Amino acid sequence: MNKERLAAFADAVLAIIITILVLELEKPAHLTIEGFLDLWPNYLAYAISFFWLGAMWINMHNSWYRVKRITTGTLWATLIVLFFSSLFPYATSIVSTNYNNKMAQIFYGIIVLLITFANANMYASVVKADQRVSLGEWIKQEHRGWTVLDIIIKVLGLILAATVYPPAMLYSVLITLLFLVIPNQVKHMER
Repeated sequence: MNKERLAAFADAVLAIIITILVLELEKPAHLTIEGFLDLWPNYLAYAISFFWLGAMWINMHNSWYRVKRITTGTLWATLIVLFFSSLFPYATSIVSTNYNNKMAQIFYGIIVLLITFANANMYASVVKADQRVSLGEWIKQEHRGWTVLDIIIKVLGLILAATVYPPAMLYSVLITLLFLVIPNQVKHMER
């Protein structure tokens, strides 16, 4: 399989996953302004999840154009990313309707971290398949050293969600998105 076919498959699956996110939004009990405002946790979880998956898609777009060769390992690594990503609408639905629930936030956090680690594994397989540059060199070239901080913030959010403040997990994803992922994507686009 060539990289264009794999990228098209990943694009299609992510598009479906993002579409499912909106279908999972809870409907207001009463069609009033208050009814809609009561669902603010749903809209917040939806927006964070939508833009987080969108940022993942942008990262793939920005990285895959330079890929020269893929292997069966890369195919499987990508499939694993898409598998965990397909659970994201489910996790988002649970966390949005159970915003202050510790277990809901922990479940959401576990899915987020599984996607994050699967993504790192996918990029490692791409680097290994290309055999042009080591993973460490690729990280330096792409300025992806921030991914370690990204993981630390998400793990901290998971710990806080499990111990003292359940919504910390959702907010940790928002923080990494706003202060790490998007600024680094913008910086990448300016080069």
